[in-house]
Amino acid sequence: MRIFAQSSGLSLEGMPGTRTLEVCLPGSDETVIHVMEGIPTWMGVAGLAAIIVLSHLLINAKSEIGVKKDYWKFNLFRFRPLASLVRLPYFPLIAQSVSIITFFLVVSAGLWGNQKVNIGPAITWTWWWILLIFLILGAGKAFCSICPWEGISSMVTSLSFKSRIKKLGFEYPWPKWARNIFPAIVFFIALTWFELGWDATRSPMMTSILAVTMLSLAALSAIFFEKRAFCRYGCLVGRISGLYALFSPVELRAQSAAVCTSCKTKECIKGSEMTTGCPTFLFPSKLQENSYCTLCTECIRSCPHDNLSIQLRPFATDLFRKTRFRWDEACLAVILLSLTSFHGVTMTPQWTALNGRLRAETGMGEMAAFTLLMGLIILLPIFVFWFGAKLSRWLAKVDAVSAGEIFKTFAYSLIPIALFYHLAHNCMHFFMEAPHLFSLLSDPFGFGWNLFGTAGQAYGPLLSLKTIWYLQIGCIVVGHLWGVVMADRFAKRLYSGRKRVAKSLIPLIATMVLYSSFSVWLVMQPMELRSGM
Repeated sequence: MRIFAQSSGLSLEGMPGTRTLEVCLPGSDETVIHVMEGIPTWMGVAGLAAIIVLSHLLINAKSEIGVKKDYWKFNLFRFRPLASLVRLPYFPLIAQSVSIITFFLVVSAGLWGNQKVNIGPAITWTWWWILLIFLILGAGKAFCSICPWEGISSMVTSLSFKSRIKKLGFEYPWPKWARNIFPAIVFFIALTWFELGWDATRSPMMTSILAVTMLSLAALSAIFFEKRAFCRYGCLVGRISGLYALFSPVELRAQSAAVCTSCKTKECIKGSEMTTGCPTFLFPSKLQENSYCTLCTECIRSCPHDNLSIQLRPFATDLFRKTRFRWDEACLAVILLSLTSFHGVTMTPQWTALNGRLRAETGMGEMAAFTLLMGLIILLPIFVFWFGAKLSRWLAKVDAVSAGEIFKTFAYSLIPIALFYHLAHNCMHFFMEAPHLFSLLSDPFGFGWNLFGTAGQAYGPLLSLKTIWYLQIGCIVVGHLWGVVMADRFAKRLYSGRKRVAKSLIPLIATMVLYSSFSVWLVMQPMELRSGM
């Protein structure tokens, strides 16, 4: 069996920073994969040393890092053209038009284009899926404001279908048992299974099927359920970005609490003749965090007092000010860490060897072995963190605080660790593989076109391999340090003046060091290049 890590018809041979690696699997021929070199050993060791030493220094620092009640803000609507644009009735259509066109290009290319030379996987997995995390870091829920699935769903429900459904009594409230983000967690795990298990990153057809499936879920939910319940509870992209956006420096908030209190009509919630109000069941006047706001800006256009705006703020403001901790969000935080690591693991030679050995020794099929290993990698961090919570409770000697409460609270401190490893992983793929899109723009369907004169041309990486290595190790260290700071804040809040706070943190910080050390080990491994290549 010989597998070449390529898709869309472009070979990786001779690409700077890559090499060919041969892996012998039990009971099979050699497997040949093309990989990017992992970071050097000295850089990995230096990263681990920084993680351990700086963790110790942060925990023992006397000064408290945090965000005060009245934190720094900068109202972006000071730029009058931006404020005027957002308040236009047709602003959502303007914002979503490019993404909707791109969506139809990806679906059309996947369904009817050449399955070897095709723009669909490159746009979806190398550009959108990877840059989405960078966008969340810098702009929070900005993607939700341009989401093609929501845009097309809005077009469908603005037609007569929605009113007819409502008259027939077929518009339902979202089920009470599903008013949490567990549905989104299930979809996220399922997407990862299809993406990696079925090799969707190389398959234009599978990419299109996944895109249409997401559209179907969003559109059907918009037709049969009130408002945008799917965006609030079921959309895996929205829920992942919502959790990460707690770290983002962008927020939508009311400018004056007094103005909102004096308002009797509450158009931001109920809507008006021209607007619908918040589609995700939020009270914009009392909004305190980014998680469930989609930045659709409907509340801004609805507000008769122009009291709502988009503004900049310090990073991690929502995390620092977090007071309400939820089980569904806590589970997603740990699973995010598991699945981002799982993406990296599946691209290493060790994964290829482990998967092959398991199949050879047990006789399991390919998908059965993949599913078993994926399940173990998802569950292992959960069990490790739960053990850390139990040990933390024992050290704290505080009976009023349960291990479950500790797990639920401190899981939020893993969000920066997951986010910045996600960025580290995406750095490698994007800066190495993104230029391949330039040649595909001339021949998006693989029909032999050369629209812009770039078809068939090879483009080098956007950054040097050494620069990518520094970005990767830097992201992991920064994410870990933010996680330690948040853990310290949560401990002081959870135990509120009780003694033994420092001791209770030891097992949790040790768990975080273990996670971050594993992330460093991952970026030290040769990593298979496959998305968009």
